[in-house]
Amino acid sequence: MKGRCLQAILTFLFLCPAPGWCDPPADMAAVPEGSVVRASSKDAVPVDAFHMDKTEVTQEQYLKVMGENPSYFKGKNLPVEKVNWHEADAYCRKLGKRLPTEWEWELAARAGSDTTFYWGDSLQEADAHGWHKKNASKKTHPVGEKQPNAFGLHDMAGNVWEWTASDHENGGKVQRGGSWRNSAFSMRSSHRILSNPIYRYHYVGFRCAR
Repeated sequence: MKGRCLQAILTFLFLCPAPGWCDPPADMAAVPEGSVVRASSKDAVPVDAFHMDKTEVTQEQYLKVMGENPSYFKGKNLPVEKVNWHEADAYCRKLGKRLPTEWEWELAARAGSDTTFYWGDSLQEADAHGWHKKNASKKTHPVGEKQPNAFGLHDMAGNVWEWTASDHENGGKVQRGGSWRNSAFSMRSSHRILSNPIYRYHYVGFRCAR
């Protein structure tokens, strides 16, 4: 009996690297620990296990917490946009969450893959996984309509760029993921851009982690 109990405890500790990690809220997915290789230096960045929102924050969710909806495109299930980095950070913190680092974001987006996109290397499959310049009709779309990655995360490619907690080496904050306004090639898992944290765009949103 003691042996079985010890085995169960060890199994739990092995599979659940952090308290509560194996039991995320319904709107979040568990992302196991791993590492991300920087495209620029080829150095491996270790990342601890964490939880990530399954979708980009919607306008309905943002309105409920922040009392306003600044988005250019209106719709309760559309991703909230035209929020700057500080506003995105404040929203996550009000819920006891935070913005993900860019390396957490990439680990979550890749979902175990080492290919150009989380679904593989082919641009021909982009339409099934994300909204981009050629299929989005110049607008955002309701979250969760495209196929999720292996971790159950939707819209990690396209729809809106996503703010991260990370500082860019050239100034500003890092954004990830591509958007409806950009080419499908911008949805590469390793692709990163920078922006001033005070700017608001109708093609930039966010999701939270914890």
